Amino acid sequence: MKEEVFKNIKEQLKNYKFSSLKYTEYEDILDYDVICKDKEIILIFGYNKEAKLEEFHWVANSAFSLLQEISKLNKKGLITFIPEEWINEFKDNNFHMYAVWNDYFNNDISKSFECEEAMEFLEECHCKEASEVTLSCRDQSRGFSGQTEEWMKQWIQGVEPSLTSSDCKGSAILLHREDGNIAGIVCVTTYAHDSEKGAILWVREIAVRPEYQRRGIAKKLLTQALSYGKSHGAKRAFLMADECNDHAINLYNNMGFVANKDETQNDMILK
Repeated sequence: MKEEVFKNIKEQLKNYKFSSLKYTEYEDILDYDVICKDKEIILIFGYNKEAKLEEFHWVANSAFSLLQEISKLNKKGLITFIPEEWINEFKDNNFHMYAVWNDYFNNDISKSFECEEAMEFLEECHCKEASEVTLSCRDQSRGFSGQTEEWMKQWIQGVEPSLTSSDCKGSAILLHREDGNIAGIVCVTTYAHDSEKGAILWVREIAVRPEYQRRGIAKKLLTQALSYGKSHGAKRAFLMADECNDHAINLYNNMGFVANKDETQNDMILK
């Protein structure tokens, strides 16, 4: 897809009722193909490298028109941001729930525990090992696919597309070692620096190797992340979690995070 085509589509989002493209950047789907584009629907299809799945992106006024075009395409894949009122219709057409993401906010991280251990930051030479940590957790919770070595490098360099599109600052990856090896990581950055409510720490991802789980490492990493945010001027913190990830959600709740279910993201898959 050419960039001017993508920009044109983004400009037209206001003319449709629903879309999966609100938070999508051109770099995310530059290799995707525009399958159809008319007054009722825009359908885009390609390979999501992060999720390692074929994927539909879409803009539409009705579930019927979207399902009709997907049926014509005769492809399987992931589809994100399905409106709540469309879910049953999609299930009737052989789609299954892939993940249900909720935003979690801690609106006052000044009250969070201070980090007692020195922080260790990921360096580029160890990005492959950090990537392997995330990949070892793949599919432990719905929608979690892990990250590549290249993604890790982009994050700590501050050039990963979601960072540049949100005017993020101070992106880093904190790590925890056991037996000399990287056992867990957390990706952090800050944004909304001009907000009257204060800058926000974004906790992008927490992953702990399965053999080291249930040892409190995730809590240590999240505590370090909050301390990192405070030291970089953040007043609040944000992360996302799938509603079925009970263990993680219990941790987040205990660390002062509260779910905002007004903007739930429903992702489904056609297998």
